[in-house]
Amino acid sequence: MGLFLGLHHGVQSSNSPVMVHALRPQVAIMNNGTRKGGDPETMMAVHTSPGLQDLWQIHFSQLSGQEYTQPGMFVANPIDAPQPTIPVAPIATPQAGAVTPPAPVHNGKAYWIKVSAQRDGTFTVTNQRNGFSKTYAPPPGS
Repeated sequence: MGLFLGLHHGVQSSNSPVMVHALRPQVAIMNNGTRKGGDPETMMAVHTSPGLQDLWQIHFSQLSGQEYTQPGMFVANPIDAPQPTIPVAPIATPQAGAVTPPAPVHNGKAYWIKVSAQRDGTFTVTNQRNGFSKTYAPPPGS
């Protein structure tokens, strides 16, 4: 598989290591939010998937902390209220039914990640926020 778009926000319940590893994505794009998705277990499953070259994220994930966060060039939307430092440890996922803080209010421009595919299987992923793009050749044997 070349491109994996089915990470379902990057939540643990939708991304078992067995499934992600069986798909063997070359590139994954996670449609997460700052506090929804990017769970540490999902990030480990994706990062340890055989053949993975890059993971792109719609938002920086506070649930990942520094341990599993991608470099900024692969993240379309940073945290709206920048912090002086990013915690090394992931923040805890609120338990179901628990009183949780309100979701962060988006106060700026929203950026996208674009995929442009060619007939030969080559595709390019672009981060609108910073203009960074990377082209990927089709996986061997495809």
